[in-house]
Formats: sequence, C-alpha cells, structure tokens
Amino acid sequence: MKKGKKHIVLALLLLFVALVGIGAQGKSEAPTKGQEVLVTPVGSYPVVTEPVSLTFLTMQPVYIENFNTNRFAKHWSDKTGVTVKWETIPRDAVKEKLNIILASGDYPDVFFGLGNQEQGIGVSQEMTYGVQEQMFLPLNDLIDQYMPNLSKLLADRPGSKQFLTAPDGNIYSLPDFNECYHCSMSQKMFIYEPWLDALGLEMPTTTEEFYKVLVAFRDMDPNGNGKKDEIPLAGAISGWNNNIETFLINSFAYTNLVASLDANVNTAVGFYRDGDTIKTMVNSNKYKEALKYLSKLYTEGLVYPASFSQNSDQLTQLVEGPEQPIVGVVAGGYGGMFSIVGGERYRNYKAMSPLKGPEGAQFSRYFLQAPVIGNVAISKDCKNPAVVARMIDYLYSDEGTLMSNYGFEGEGWRWADANDFGLDGNKAIYRLLKPWNDMDPQNDCFVMLGVRANTSRMRNGEAVDPNVDLYSAEGLEALLFQKTQDLYEPYGYPEYEIPTLRFLEEEEQAFASKRLAYANFVRQSLVKFVTGSWSVDANWNEYLQGLDKVDLNGILALNQKAYDRQNGAN
Repeated sequence: MKKGKKHIVLALLLLFVALVGIGAQGKSEAPTKGQEVLVTPVGSYPVVTEPVSLTFLTMQPVYIENFNTNRFAKHWSDKTGVTVKWETIPRDAVKEKLNIILASGDYPDVFFGLGNQEQGIGVSQEMTYGVQEQMFLPLNDLIDQYMPNLSKLLADRPGSKQFLTAPDGNIYSLPDFNECYHCSMSQKMFIYEPWLDALGLEMPTTTEEFYKVLVAFRDMDPNGNGKKDEIPLAGAISGWNNNIETFLINSFAYTNLVASLDANVNTAVGFYRDGDTIKTMVNSNKYKEALKYLSKLYTEGLVYPASFSQNSDQLTQLVEGPEQPIVGVVAGGYGGMFSIVGGERYRNYKAMSPLKGPEGAQFSRYFLQAPVIGNVAISKDCKNPAVVARMIDYLYSDEGTLMSNYGFEGEGWRWADANDFGLDGNKAIYRLLKPWNDMDPQNDCFVMLGVRANTSRMRNGEAVDPNVDLYSAEGLEALLFQKTQDLYEPYGYPEYEIPTLRFLEEEEQAFASKRLAYANFVRQSLVKFVTGSWSVDANWNEYLQGLDKVDLNGILALNQKAYDRQNGAN
C-alpha cells in the first residue's frame, strides 16, 4: 500500500510540474484571438497586462499610404500594448466588400472607420447586424466601465447618448465627433468680385438683385475678352454642397432638399421640424414659387446646363481651366470645392449671404452637428472587447485627437503658447504647423479616419495668427469661421432640422422602397421643373398626384412615429 501511494504522489507531482510548464509557456506568447486578457486600470498605459493582437477592418482612403507602416498606427500600438493587424477594403467598394464580409461569418475584431457613408455602417446596418443579427456587440457597459474620455463627451452633450442608442436600448457603434462650425452652415454661394467691380455692381442681397447681376454677367462681357463666353451661375450634382438649388430655394422656404439621386433617402428630401411636428415643403406654394424662380434663371441661360449632371472635378475645371475667368457665381461648401486654395480665382470668389426672397424668406440650410455613428463596431467574435474600448478611448483624448488628425507633436502641431488665441478669440489649445491636407497620400496620421473628439472646443481652439492671409491655405479655417459667423449664422435655424431617425425592422421592411421612390421622384421632379421638361404651372397638379402615389403622407407619418419614439412622446 505504501509503495502504491508513493507512485500516486509521484504521478501527481509530475502532472503538476507539467501543468506549470504549460502555463509558463503560455505566458511567454501573445494571447491568441481565442484568449481573453486583462486590461490595466482605466487611465493607465499600456492598456493590457500582456501583449494582445487584434484585427481591424477599415477602408483604404487616398490620404493614408499604408496602415501597417503608418506612424500614428505604430504609436497607438506602442502606447496601448495592442498589436493591430490591419485589413483594408477599397474606398470605392466599401458597400460590396462589407456586405460580403458580414455575410461570410468570418469577422474581424473591429470594424474601424466605416461610418458616415451611404455604403458603410449606418443606422440601418446597426439595426440589421446589431439589433437583429447580434453580429455587433452592445457597447453600453464597455463605455461606462472603460471609456472615461467618451463618457465625458456624452455627458457634456445632452441627448447625444440617446442619439446613439438603438430602439432596443443598446449602443452598437462608437461615435466620431467632428463639430465643424463652418460645416453647420456650409450651403454657400460665391461670386467673382472682379466682375462686380468691372460692371459697377453691388453684392446682391435679394433674389431680384441676384437675377439682375446674373443678367449683367451674361450680357455685359465682365471678363473683357470681347466674347459672349460668360457663365453667370454654375454648380454640380456631386461635391460638397456644389448644388445650386438648395441655396436658392431657401430664399422662399426653409429646406434641405437636393437634386442629387445619390443623396441620403432619409435626409435632404424636403422634410423639416416645426416644434415636434415633422412637415414638408415639397407640396407648398412657397416651393412652387422657388421652382418658378429657378426655372426662370435656367431658361434665360443664366444657369450652366451641366450643373445638374457634372461632378465637382468638372466644375473645378470649368472655373480654373480657361485663361480668362468665365464663371460668375459658383456653389460650394468652401472655395476649394471649385478652385485652387490660395490661387487667384479662389481669392476673388467672395461668399454671398443667403438672399432675401420676395416674401422675406432668408435661410441658411443648417447641418446638425451630431456625432457620426458607425466608425467603430466590435464584432461578436472579438474575445477582448474591453481591450478595444480602452485603446479606442485614447482617440477621444486631446493628444489622441491631435495626433490622429495631424500627426506628431512638433511636426504637424504643437501645444498653444500663452499668447496664442483660437478661431473664437479664446485662448488656443494647439497650433497647426502644416496646412490641412486630406487629398494627398501621407503616412504620419489618420487625417480624419476613425473616431476623434474633434469638438467645437478643439476646432475653435486652433491658434490663429491675427495677421494671417485669410485666402492662403494657412488662413482657411479662420476665413471659413469668420465668413460663416458674419454671413450665415444670422440666418441659421437648427431647430428646423430633424435629427437622424432610427426605424424598427418592420418599418424598414414596409417603407424602405417607398422612401427611395419618394426621394427619387421629388429630386427628379425638381430637375424637370428647373430645366423646363415640366412647366411649373401646367404640371403642378400632376406633380402633387405623384406625391400621393409615392405615399408622401405615409412617409411623413413614419418619420413622425420614429421621432416621437426617440423623444419619449406617447
């Protein structure tokens, strides 16, 4: 018996030694995707107690050369202790590739930088892959436990957490904050000032004055070349607010309506908020008068015909290409949407205030500065969601935001000095050392991909040289802030805009095709009326009947129901 007991003890001892050896071996390697690691206390770095590797799926924008060698990506990994394996999909194939990946069942740990796109992760994708399919993890507890920077951002913005929350009470993606003041009233129009001077004209302030200026541009050879080659007004169907129609309709009735068929079918369709009631202007007499005005401009040759078919690049070629300037007035979110920043033509196109219409209407179309959803979603296959939450929260810090946006301290930016003042006149937070560039490839930072705390405080905290040339690349932000404040803010009405609405599954199924049919009908009808395919007087009743056929009232009621649900109304 004693001999047998010794054998048992020996066997147990050998087994214990073997298990210790296996455990020691495991600690010497980075955990695999199937293992969970512990995070360090909130606020400390690195964020993990041992190395961990995660896969991030993102898109490949033109302004990032290579995620695997990107300097900020490496810094982020070194700081957090997390190795990121980057997988990319082409920028122009996000919808196709993302759908294939979501249908495959083989998911990355994190979907990164795929929000704020019609084809990326938006409200409908959150409903499908979060609420219904549960492919995206709920993030509520992760935010509360591991993300103090994001938690403070949400706490400082009443209603933002509610905005991010799906109807089942869960948050399925982390937001990007980009509270751009000049973007909030970016439906702008610019006039070539040398032509006004050449003809002895004043900056137009009403729709009637604007009409007379366009006629003068057409008929009085303002470029002085002896040719009738002037284009009074031009825009584009694509490009950041290069469309002409929204700016001009807002001189008759407040609207967000655009003619582009590629625009969001849930926004920019002519709906607005009157208190807590969702209404539309697309069947109103005010809209009818706006269409008559636009049609008058078009039929008299005051609007470039390709404005409803060309893209932003073609518009820029139209403005910059000829030896002599030929375009009098151009629409755009800023001058760089149709001209070369800092160039002669860019400097001479001056922003116009919204025009006062015949009945006194004078509105700036307002773009709500809500957080953008969809830029970080964690898949159900991720074994370390707390690690993701801890590392992403760094991007919501001042340092994380500045490095992600502009690169390394001392190269792309520096902290502000005591004598530095920001765009809003308050003490500055930082000073840029390089002009903003989201067009050319670089490998120092993420520029604007992913998530950030690019809040009003940060945006307006950029130091500005009081003597900066406003029409240089360095003066861009100061110029846009100043002109927006002076020319557009007096006419901005954020209370008219409807926040992004979330629809239930059954609502999506019942109305998705109807919303698309409605949006296309209204936008196509707008172009028909303006270009003369339809007569506003002769075809107006036919148009109203068309609105009934695409169920305008039913779609309004659906929007009202979703709005009431989000705002706690009975």
